[in-house]
Amino acid sequence: MDWDWIIALSIATAALVLALRKSTWIVDFTVFVFVFNRGLRRLVDFYINHEFSPLSPISLTPLMVAAAMLIPSLTNFNRFPPWSRAVLSFLILAIGYAFVIGFFSVQLAAIYALAEVMAPFGLFSFVLLTQPVTRVKDRWVRSFAWAAILASAYGWFQYLTIPEWDKFWLIETKMYGYMGLPIPTQMTVFSTMAERGPLASFLGFSVVPMLISRKWRPMPGILGWAGVILVFSVILLTLSRGGLLFAVLGTAIHLIINRGQAGRQIALGVAVVGTAAWFGMNKIPNAERVVKRFETIGEIQEDGSYKGRFMIMSSGFTSLAQNPFGLGLGAVGLATRVNSRSLTTSNTVVDAGYFNLILVYGVPGIALLLTSLILAWRLLARRYQQREFRDDHVLLARSMLITLIPACFAGDLLTGFSIFWLALGCGISFPPQRRGARSALPAPSGVGRGAPLRDPSPSMPNKTNPSPPLPCKPPSL
Repeated sequence: MDWDWIIALSIATAALVLALRKSTWIVDFTVFVFVFNRGLRRLVDFYINHEFSPLSPISLTPLMVAAAMLIPSLTNFNRFPPWSRAVLSFLILAIGYAFVIGFFSVQLAAIYALAEVMAPFGLFSFVLLTQPVTRVKDRWVRSFAWAAILASAYGWFQYLTIPEWDKFWLIETKMYGYMGLPIPTQMTVFSTMAERGPLASFLGFSVVPMLISRKWRPMPGILGWAGVILVFSVILLTLSRGGLLFAVLGTAIHLIINRGQAGRQIALGVAVVGTAAWFGMNKIPNAERVVKRFETIGEIQEDGSYKGRFMIMSSGFTSLAQNPFGLGLGAVGLATRVNSRSLTTSNTVVDAGYFNLILVYGVPGIALLLTSLILAWRLLARRYQQREFRDDHVLLARSMLITLIPACFAGDLLTGFSIFWLALGCGISFPPQRRGARSALPAPSGVGRGAPLRDPSPSMPNKTNPSPPLPCKPPSL
């Protein structure tokens, strides 16, 4: 355990230094810690500890770096613009309400669940506080893309070889039945994450920006499209239909609600991915298993996973009627392992989507969450209505927010760490403008009027930021 703590504290210290310096690189750092910490833990268990450590502190490193991102936000809360402060305040009230309810019923599990929920909140609040320029926002989105590509590359290596450390972990945790057999091409890919579901969700959401904009594909030209194909192929190897649906829904919704923006890129992406699937699907080792799994989308009502979720939803109505004020953080989901001291949860509502949210937050907490998201949507709507404030990040945030509505039927994706919170933060925030410039864009009603929202792009002409005059004659060569 000495090496576990050395590695965990080193990662936490690096995050703390970046946070205290208010460095924008802490977001990139956090993304890679979230994606690769479980893979690092398995390597340490296999090569250093020579045994499985169920309570390894390396698994807590994502929560540590997320907590570090909260430090600048908590110490500078009065510096948030009024419009973003209102969004954050309702989120804080919702989380605080659920924590109080949960703490009085499940104690330690509520504290662990609070740390999980604060991770996406830390990312979101840091983006709003720093008000980054477009170049930094683009880099953050590309970091998600790089993490998805690297996790996918390792996913293929895992699928074809079954590394000893991954096989060791599967056997020690008794996950080999759910994940398939620990034999090459016979196992479901989970790459560097805890299991296949979180991996598929992460890849499904992260590939959407890669499809809709060339600047968000981290590799140039044909290599960029190769990265997209790689990510889609590993979504198939996870055997998770949710990840594929998230990618398709996110891309289609972006095209629909943004009136055809990025239509050419999306059409090209569909052609590239479709062609790759046509020629490459049957060449995947053990392709029959993959094809059989995704063919069930057409017969979803007969699927065992669908029936299981339907049963959970049926029992959820009864639970909600009995607990209208919610069960609180830690009473539902994986956090229940803290009190039970086991690797299994002590309840059946683990991946029930909206019912998970309602049972945790209750009617009051859900009302607060919805108020926060509605305010965020209204801010995006104001920016979208005025061309000088509309940019790619506004369009991405709008599509991600709408995609969350059907996605939450499959699982509780709202309170998890994903590109959704980065996209939303980048969509409703932008850097202060040069001295003397003013904007006609008002804050939504009910948010208040403080410092006006300003156009971050000096190259975009408008009434308050006119284009520089052209020279009278061209310069001499």
